[in-house]
Amino acid sequence: MKHLLLSLTIFCVFCSCRTSRSMQRELNEMRSNLYYELTSPVYTGEVKKTVYLDFIDYSNTDYYSTIRRKGGFVVPLILINYQQDRFQAHLGEHSLNYLYREFLTEALLTECNSSTCFRLRENKKSGTLPDSVYRLEVKVRENKTRAGILLSETFLIWSDDFFMDFTGAYVHPAHTTLSISVRLSDGKDCLLDKTYRVERKHPHRRRSYPDSYAANRACLDDMAESLSFATKELVEEISQELHLTLSTR
Repeated sequence: MKHLLLSLTIFCVFCSCRTSRSMQRELNEMRSNLYYELTSPVYTGEVKKTVYLDFIDYSNTDYYSTIRRKGGFVVPLILINYQQDRFQAHLGEHSLNYLYREFLTEALLTECNSSTCFRLRENKKSGTLPDSVYRLEVKVRENKTRAGILLSETFLIWSDDFFMDFTGAYVHPAHTTLSISVRLSDGKDCLLDKTYRVERKHPHRRRSYPDSYAANRACLDDMAESLSFATKELVEEISQELHLTLSTR
């Protein structure tokens, strides 16, 4: 029994570092989708103006997702050993099925061409437009999404030959910080130059899962969903301000 207790205690102390690395490898083998759903009222007036969107060249996020251990504790008792470890995951672009800047471009095109008084077109040859057209420049200034994962493990020790292991995994709501700058110009005249920012906490409560793999999967999907909703919030705000700016000209 003493040997078993000692072995389990040593295992509890050192397993968290291995768990952190293995969870990160596991997370980076997964992929999730961003999505955009149109909910704004459709613009039914006459559309006369065309705005050309310059190439968005930078997603401003890490390439790989990361998981870092944020703390935890071990309670070694005579018959019960309990361990808890807290981790924080950060979303990387590698975990998405396509680049964020591509998603943002499609979101802007979709929203503006549905709910505004102008057509938005991609300027695929940036810098070659004549001075007499409307031009939209978009920069991603900050793009961070994170979520918490909690792992717990309980060992029930009956004898040197028999013990039971109970595990639990929990995912805390994702949180996104997103900042996007836009500049609308008419030739040399700047019509709008503004940075939009949102801090968004996903509304899900903490949820439980049977193991760390399922928690990783749920964590990634929650982070992708949180980033999708944050993008939608900013894109709607941007498109409406562009609409108001151009509708008065």
